[in-house]
Amino acid sequence: MTQTINNNQNGNINSKADISAIEAAEEIKLNDLAPEQQLELEKLKLDLDMASDADKEADEVTKTPPRRLVIVDGGKGGVGKSMWTRGFLQTCIDEKRRIVAVDADNSNPDLLRYYGENGEHCQIQQLNIFKDGSIDRFFDQIKRMMEPEPDTYNQLPPPESLFLLELPPQSRQIFKRFIEQEFLETAANDYDIRVTMVVVISRVSDSVKQLIDLYSFCGNKVDYIVVRNLFYGEESEFSRYSNSSIVQEIKQELLKAGIPLFDITMPNLLEYAYDYLDEKSLSFSEGIKQKELPGVKMRVKSWLKNFKQQICPVKHLLGLESINVEIF
Repeated sequence: MTQTINNNQNGNINSKADISAIEAAEEIKLNDLAPEQQLELEKLKLDLDMASDADKEADEVTKTPPRRLVIVDGGKGGVGKSMWTRGFLQTCIDEKRRIVAVDADNSNPDLLRYYGENGEHCQIQQLNIFKDGSIDRFFDQIKRMMEPEPDTYNQLPPPESLFLLELPPQSRQIFKRFIEQEFLETAANDYDIRVTMVVVISRVSDSVKQLIDLYSFCGNKVDYIVVRNLFYGEESEFSRYSNSSIVQEIKQELLKAGIPLFDITMPNLLEYAYDYLDEKSLSFSEGIKQKELPGVKMRVKSWLKNFKQQICPVKHLLGLESINVEIF
């Protein structure tokens, strides 16, 4: 036998052999080694495997997800903003993705009504956007949640990295003034957080105008997701959006700047099932688990599965690394 593996005088493998020596040793058949050599080699390989696994676990613990603030636009009411927001929140809960959701619609706080204030992976807060200075305080609160201090027991809470803010209808002008005060620049430079604007549209031209107006003051400082709500018709029926020359120009400008604009759809939930969830104040998950109306369970389960499939292409923008579309 011409290959050696750093045996000492007792015929044992040197426990401090480097990686190259171990790789060379792997080329030797264990049958060619003495029993005590085989045992020592197996022990060393096991130690190396355990060390590698420990390093991987440490990397997972220390890895911090990219910070993302998802804002559901509050320009026009009645287009399905709350429906999309609830679907996204349910997706995060199902994926066990930590998220802080902020319900700024004080007249109709759907998130609080359907999901309560706290869960294992989410917390829901309220924000009165119409009160002067409230957005500023919310913005500062985000900073504290991203970089938390030890609690009264000297335990460090897990840092938050994903935030969801649903703006109420008729809040566009307030939000615009806040943007003009360099909110987005501060978010990027001081908070290291990227903003994604979600615009839910119907087939009417006013919905398209809302997107155009939003772009006029957000520009290429945010990412965009345009959601066509199929409650209002099939994809092909959103001609006012798809045929708008101004929208096409916006897409070209964003493309040149390397800023994403994604077109996705939101499936239509049968009105009968929607009304049942609304009457009982049930989340989508609770609608699937309830046994009173199997037909509603089937409809909600199918809707949520389709919803998750639709947001798969934009999961990175939404702060989700993976989306499991199976629902049990």
